[in-house]
Parts: sequence; structure tokens; C-alpha cells
Amino acid sequence: MPDTLATWVHIYLIPAIITMLLWGGLTVALMWLNRRGAGPARWSLLFTIPVLLLAHHQLWAVRHSTDATSIYVAFVAGMLIWAWHELAFYSGVITGPWRKPCPPHAKGWDRFCYALGTHLYHEVAVAVEAALLWWVFHDAVNVIGALTFVLLWALQHSAKLNVLLGVRSLDVAALPKHLHYLGSFWNQRALNAFFIPAMTVMIGVAIGLWVQVGLHVPHDHAIALTLLATLLTLGVLEHGLLVVPALAPHATVNKPPARADISHLNNYPD
Repeated sequence: MPDTLATWVHIYLIPAIITMLLWGGLTVALMWLNRRGAGPARWSLLFTIPVLLLAHHQLWAVRHSTDATSIYVAFVAGMLIWAWHELAFYSGVITGPWRKPCPPHAKGWDRFCYALGTHLYHEVAVAVEAALLWWVFHDAVNVIGALTFVLLWALQHSAKLNVLLGVRSLDVAALPKHLHYLGSFWNQRALNAFFIPAMTVMIGVAIGLWVQVGLHVPHDHAIALTLLATLLTLGVLEHGLLVVPALAPHATVNKPPARADISHLNNYPD
């Protein structure tokens, strides 16, 4: 019984707690920096470049190690690299060529293209990062850091598409002031056609990862699977919050119409 408990703590509990602490801590840190304004966020981006470089160095250092410590080091490094790219976007440094509200006449494909224009440089930067990680680690044994980065990228894209197509719970006030124009691309509706397929895929992959964890116990490889499974499970929960009524008083929660009450952001300058 003691051995079973120790294995459960080692394989399931500790990785899950570390993932939740990192997820929550980095999210709170990004929100705090962005709420202080573009200036402090941009200075923070500059000052954290050494952290970005250190994270890449650590990924390289443990690329051929599969012990528990190396797995955690690679996972934390992957999270930090992603957080830096997120800070680069939300600080307004790496966004896109379109930095205005969505034009009122934009519908369908045009609206999607305008929305992509708000993120284009960020998307290119993330794609370059992903390509770099693949090139460096294509023959590595420990790829948990690269997988973490790609998984977070996929979760972000799913969330972006869902708020663009329409979800129930939207919170424009959560955006930093210098990015409030992004709210004009958001749509409010009970559900969109993309949400259920996206959730089905995420839940299916998450279940598959948790099953694989059980199959690889007690080996350290199971720790890497638990980290990814917990991360994806948190992503599923975050997506679920998009379709439940928001509790925050400042959140834009309306009964249909199709769009949230964010028309004040849709003043397209002549």
C-alpha cells in the first residue's frame, strides 16, 4: 500500500499540482502586467529575454535525458517560452498589421481576415518558434518542452476561433486597454458550430493521454504524459467556461443577439 501511494503521488499528484500552479501563476502574472499598461508590459518583455534564452538552453541541456527532473525542467521551459510569446502579443509588441476595431461592414471571410491581421506577426513568431523547436529536437529523446509549446498553441487557436465565431461568456474588460479593439471581433451566442467538435477532440485526446499514463506507470515517462494530460484537461475546462454565463459583473453577458454588447468598440475610424 505505501508503494502504491508513493507511485500515485509521484506519477499523478505532483505533476498535476505543478501544471496547475504554472498555468495559474503565469496567467495571473500576464494579466497583472497587462493591466498595468503597455509600457510596463513591454519593459517586462525586454527584461525577460534572458529567461527566454535560459528556457531554450535548458531544453537543449535535457534533450537526451528522460529522468523525472529532466522532464520537469523541459516542461517548465516550454511553458516559459509560450508565456514569453503571449506577453509579446498582449504587450502590443508583436501583434499584427491591423490594430483597429473590426470594420462594421466586415462579415464572414473578410471579418476572419481582419481578425487574423490583428494577430499575424504573433502567429508568424509562434510558427517560427515551433519550427525552431522541431529542427533542434527532431532527434531528441525528451521532447516534452516542445510538445507543451505546441499544445498551448493549439489550445489558444481553438479559443480564438471560438470567441470569433461566438460563445456565451465574453469579458472585454479582461483585455488590456491597448488591445480593447480585439473585443470588436468577438461574437456572443449560446454556441457555435466549431465548439462541439473542438471539445470532442480535446476531451478524446485528454482521455487518451490519461489512459497512457496508467499504461506507463511506474516509469518516469508517465510523468510527462500526466503533465500534458493535466494541461489539456485545464484547456478543456477553460473552453467550458466560454459557454457558461459569466459571473463577473463587468463581463458582457447578454441574451441573444448574435453579438455581444461591444458595439462601442466597433467605431471604425474614417
